[in-house]
Amino acid sequence: MTETHNDSPENALLAALGGLTIHDASPLIENGMPMFVAFEGPQITAVARHEEVGVAANQITMVEHTGTHIDAPFHFASDGLTIDQVKPDLLFLRPYKKFDLTAEDPQPGQLVGAEALREAAARGGFELSPGDVAIIEMGWDRYWPTEPGEHSRGFWGLNMPGLSAEACEYLVDAGVVAVASDTAACDTAVKDGEIGSGEGHSHWFLPRGLVIVEGLMGLSQVPAKGLFVAIPLKIAGGSGSPVRVLLLHSA
Repeated sequence: MTETHNDSPENALLAALGGLTIHDASPLIENGMPMFVAFEGPQITAVARHEEVGVAANQITMVEHTGTHIDAPFHFASDGLTIDQVKPDLLFLRPYKKFDLTAEDPQPGQLVGAEALREAAARGGFELSPGDVAIIEMGWDRYWPTEPGEHSRGFWGLNMPGLSAEACEYLVDAGVVAVASDTAACDTAVKDGEIGSGEGHSHWFLPRGLVIVEGLMGLSQVPAKGLFVAIPLKIAGGSGSPVRVLLLHSA
């Protein structure tokens, strides 16, 4: 049978996506925004304005790990893929599974273990499958500054829970392609600016070719399962890239 235009795969995909709710999980990139303790925030300056030259343009200076961003394997592995070498569709319409750990109320410097992840998966009614994106919800966006002018060296960038080596191993063994979180450093535990264990960055995730996505927002507004959409910038030799993450899910 000849495929009609209305029966095309493209139209079927558009129809399916049209029934999904889209959640923007990325913060605004702006001067003075919170950052991980190791990095300075972005500088956005005007280089052209309508009243002066008839057009508007800004110059942005920022580290690759600003806002919601992807860590490429090269970030911690000298022989790992740089961000321009990571497949551009790696995180495009990828299934996600969300581990809601807010009931455990993890604290700065604390390492969440594998058993807590298993219990969160049971509560969420899912099991990880190869190719999934594992999202770790610590409830940490509650510390994101909401008042204008709040300084970037606030609590959010200086404090966060992380993941134990066993928790990282659990995710790797499940075959995920990426691990994402609502903290500034995913698996890395930090307390009062003192950087502690980060087994995912140094051993389990990046050196094994998995990517990390950090700084997600509003995870309490999405269900345990859905689709993950993020495309990194094509930065030559990049250790990472800012991204805008969209989480798609059934209403």
